[in-house]
Amino acid sequence: MFMSERFLTRQAVFVIVRNESNEILLQQRANTGYLDGYWDLPSGHVEYGESLLDSAVRETKEEIGIIVSPDDLSLIHIEQFFFNNNYVNYTFEAAKWDGEPKIGEPNKCSAIGWYAINALPEKCVNAVRSNQKSGFSQELTFSKTTAENYDSLTR
Repeated sequence: MFMSERFLTRQAVFVIVRNESNEILLQQRANTGYLDGYWDLPSGHVEYGESLLDSAVRETKEEIGIIVSPDDLSLIHIEQFFFNNNYVNYTFEAAKWDGEPKIGEPNKCSAIGWYAINALPEKCVNAVRSNQKSGFSQELTFSKTTAENYDSLTR
């Protein structure tokens, strides 16, 4: 099959941070133009030339002010996301981290909070829901989000 146009895929990283009560840290999106008011994991785009691990370390520090070592990150979920844009989302879990979580980007985040995985906020972004469907497994899982199942993940 010949394609006259190349389709590019963006990459994003998401980081699950758990506390001693096994709750996960979520942040509420604000002023981004995409799912504002929804809860999300610390996350962001992979920059040109940046490894996935380096991106996850950087985004975690920028967004919630904690320090994570690349050696303490485990890849637990890959999601192909085909809705509006093509993405491959990589979710890592931090085995340990240093610092006190706080809002690092108040222009993009209105709140942060710890949530039990069986009591998440009603409005969560697709990456949170995709990980929830896998039971927040610490084993590598895979999902695919399309226009057909997008609404069921975010609503």
